[in-house]
Amino acid sequence: MSIRIHIADDHAMFRAGLQALLQECVDIDIVGETGDGAANHEWLENNETDVLLLDINMPQMSGAEVARELAERDGGPRVLVLTMHDDEHYLREFLELGCRGFILKSSAGEELLRAIRMVDEGHSYVDPAMSRYLLSSYVGGDEEEESPADVLTKREKEVCRFLAMGHTNEEVAGALCISRRTVEAHRAAIMSKLSISSRAELVRFAVENGLFSL
Repeated sequence: MSIRIHIADDHAMFRAGLQALLQECVDIDIVGETGDGAANHEWLENNETDVLLLDINMPQMSGAEVARELAERDGGPRVLVLTMHDDEHYLREFLELGCRGFILKSSAGEELLRAIRMVDEGHSYVDPAMSRYLLSSYVGGDEEEESPADVLTKREKEVCRFLAMGHTNEEVAGALCISRRTVEAHRAAIMSKLSISSRAELVRFAVENGLFSL
């Protein structure tokens, strides 16, 4: 089954270039495109797509506003941010908003296709050129200094990562080949150890502590 793609970018020529690239792929189907955030919001209200390629800077409704609105829905598309901004602030902001991937427009076409397929499969993706930002908490400091994530076991870190990516307990259980009850137990332990009570806090913790790069 083809991956249904919607392109949200305010530059018509860039959208045309993307279409030319993606139309060559037998496993990808471009189902729509919009040039501003408001039109994108309306399109998503009335149509279904698997992966939304989302620009950050769009008129009428920013990429962050679109991502925030989608994060509040159930069953919306997975969001892959496609931008020119090599900026740590944007990367962390959009990961915290629940976006599954972040890739630069300067990346090669093959890398974009890889990102789309990874995001569609439920994985997270960060442009290799930006992965240094996710490791910044570990670089330049005392090598013996413990990370806040060290209170978690290896399995708890894996569960935390999947939950932060937006997966349900059932999906985490399937991915890690464990029972749903075990996932629920790990989730309760994670929340207790980290003294957090919401998914938003969980996502923020995962971003700040490099769990997306596991």
